[in-house]
Amino acid sequence: YTIGTGTAFPPWDVGPRRGINYELVTAICAANSAMRCRIQVRPNADCVASDDAGNLVIGAGLATGSLDACVGWFNTAEREQLGAEFTHPHSFGPTPQLIAVDGGGFGRLEDGDSLGGALVGFIEGFFTDPTCLARHHDDFESRVFEASDAGRADMVAALLDGSVDLLFWDSVGTVPTGTHVVGVPIQDCGPLLSTIVFPPNTGGRRKADDLRRDYNCGLALIRANGVMAEICARSKYPGGDPQCILEGPPPTVQCLADNPTAPR
Repeated sequence: YTIGTGTAFPPWDVGPRRGINYELVTAICAANSAMRCRIQVRPNADCVASDDAGNLVIGAGLATGSLDACVGWFNTAEREQLGAEFTHPHSFGPTPQLIAVDGGGFGRLEDGDSLGGALVGFIEGFFTDPTCLARHHDDFESRVFEASDAGRADMVAALLDGSVDLLFWDSVGTVPTGTHVVGVPIQDCGPLLSTIVFPPNTGGRRKADDLRRDYNCGLALIRANGVMAEICARSKYPGGDPQCILEGPPPTVQCLADNPTAPR
């Protein structure tokens, strides 16, 4: 299996092959003897991207089969409607909210309020997409920034210099200096953190089903043997504990048969 990991997303990812997501996926692949994993650092747009309007599309890597899965993606209704499928979740993830520059004229916003034609910045392909925000606020325009460290920096700079009015930000724990939260946190825009699997046109459904089965097996094994709890407990990355979900479905009969030394 070729599994992609991309742009830093603290606290889950803090750089190439560094962070909770990377540690969990390598532990999962090591725990299940049926898996053979190749983890590649790839652009986020290979996993999930956005069109010019900010609407989600499945990334080229998943769509063509050059990637079998991407670790650390949010399971949202919009992605499922595109045909994306997910493994069992491993974290509750962050709760996104709108942020504004200090002194920028935006006070507290309640769910359902109009944004008065504000220009809102979004990161390409993330869970913080215009479709979800539109379920909670109306009358806004969208500007989409590249899903990279540079794109994230450009988005913050645009807010600080007034080029955009608001950002749909991913985590209250990482709100930039000079900005503040103005909206009620929007729970349903970033519910669960999972590994995304998309049956590509060239690979057929069977491989996607096999990967999800094998990945879920490895996840159940590291929950059962305490490895997941250890990884989550010793998180030293910005933002603190990534809200790991330590309870989940137990290993299946087949999973235990493939891994006879696993805890029962």
